[in-house]
Amino acid sequence: MKQKNPTWLEVTLTVCPELTETCSTIIFEEAGQGSFLEEGPLENKGPTDLKAYLPKDEKFRANLVKLKKRISALYDHFPDFPPPLWDLRLIFEENWQEDWKRYFKPLRVCSQMIVCPTWEEYEPQGEEKVLKLDPGQAFGTGGHSTTRLCLKALEGLAGHTQRRSFIFSRVLDVGTGTGILALAAALFQAESVLAIDTDRLAVEAAQSHVRLNGLEGIIQVELATPEIVKGPFTLILANLTLNDLTSLARTFSSLLHPEGFLVASGILTSQSRSLIRTFGLEKLDFYGQQIEEEWSCVLFRARAA
Repeated sequence: MKQKNPTWLEVTLTVCPELTETCSTIIFEEAGQGSFLEEGPLENKGPTDLKAYLPKDEKFRANLVKLKKRISALYDHFPDFPPPLWDLRLIFEENWQEDWKRYFKPLRVCSQMIVCPTWEEYEPQGEEKVLKLDPGQAFGTGGHSTTRLCLKALEGLAGHTQRRSFIFSRVLDVGTGTGILALAAALFQAESVLAIDTDRLAVEAAQSHVRLNGLEGIIQVELATPEIVKGPFTLILANLTLNDLTSLARTFSSLLHPEGFLVASGILTSQSRSLIRTFGLEKLDFYGQQIEEEWSCVLFRARAA
C-alpha cells in the first residue's frame, strides 16, 4: 500500500530561558491560527523547548524560512546567548491528534480556573472552576499570555460583588476562537453571552465547547462581526490586535451599556498608551491594566452619559 504524504511539520525550537517569552511570541505570530505552541513550565530555568505544528501546504517552506529569520534576527542582538536549536519532523495526519495531545495537560489560567482537555481528568478544589476544552485548530487554549490576562481580568470583575450581576448580565466576546473567554464568563455566572467570530472553523469549535461544558442555555455563538450585532452589552471581551481594537473603538462604544466594561487584550505593553488614547476619544475611560511580560490587557469603562 502506498504511504500517504506527511501533512504536518512539527517544529521544536530549543531556546535560552532569557528569550523564551520573546521567541514564544514570535512563533505565536508566525505560526498563526491552525497551529499549536507548547511552552515549557514557567519555573524552568534551563533551555526551553517551544513546539509548533505547521500544516505542510504550499506555504510551509516560506513560512518556516520567515520564522527562522525572525528568530535569528532576535539572537543577533544577544551574541553572548547560546544559539537556538531547531528540530523538524514531518508527521502524518493519523499521528497528528496523538502527537499534540501529549502536550496538553490541565492548566491553571487564573487563581480560580483550570482549563482541562477532554482526555484528562481534574478534580476541582475549593472554589476552582474547571473548563473542558478539546484543543484543535482554532486559537485559544489559555496558554498564551493574552488569554491568561483576559481571564485574570474577568476574575477581577467577578470579585466586584456589589456590581457583579450588572457587569455579567450581558456579555459579548469578539473573536471568540475556541470560545474560552465566553465559557469563562459563563462560569463566572454571566446571565447571557454572545460569542462571535468571522472564522467558520472557530465558530464550530466554540459551539462544540459550549455543548461540551453544558452551557447552551447561556452562550450563543454566531458567525458575525461587532458591527452587525445589537447592544447594549454590560461587558465586552476583545482579545485581538492593536489595529483591530482601534478600528473597532467607535463600535465598542456604541455597543457598550453606560458604565459597562470592556476588556481589551492582544497588545504589547508598549502599545497600551496608544489604545488608551484612542478609546478615550470614544468615551471609553481607562479603568485598569494587567501586564505579563511584554503583553498587556487594558480594562475600560464606558463614560456615563
